Amino acid sequence: MLTSAFAVRRWTRQHDHNLVKLFIEKAVPGTVAGDERPELGAVLSWIEDKKVHGIVAPNLDRLARELVVQEAALAQTRKHGGRAFMADQGEILPDDPEDPMRTAMRQMMGVFAQLDRGMTVAKLRRGRRIKGEKGEYA
Repeated sequence: MLTSAFAVRRWTRQHDHNLVKLFIEKAVPGTVAGDERPELGAVLSWIEDKKVHGIVAPNLDRLARELVVQEAALAQTRKHGGRAFMADQGEILPDDPEDPMRTAMRQMMGVFAQLDRGMTVAKLRRGRRIKGEKGEYA
C-alpha cells in the first residue's frame, strides 16, 4: 500500500503539476472534528492567499472523513479560484446542474468515509469498555 505522501508526490509528477508544499496532518484520533485540523486550514489559507492554485489529496476520505468538512474544503478551494485533485481519481470537478449524478456520487463517497470513521470509533470504544468491565487496562 502506498503512503499518502508518496501517492500525492507520484500523482503530481505523473500529471506534470508542481508540488509547492506537502501538508501532512499529524495522526489524530477519529473523534477529532474537521475544524481541529490545522494542516487542512493551512492549505486552504494558502489557496485563499494565492500561494498555490489548488490542492491534491490521496483521496476524498484523506481530505476529510466528515462529509460536511469535505464539502466545505472543496467549496473554499473553488471560492478562491483553486482546483481540487485526488490522486486516486483526478480532478474533483465543480457541481454541474446538468449533471446532478456528479454531486451525488462525490457526496456518497463522503457519506461512506464518514460511516467508516464512525464504525471504527464505535468499535474502539466498545473494545475499551469491554476491557474496562473485565478489569483490564483500557
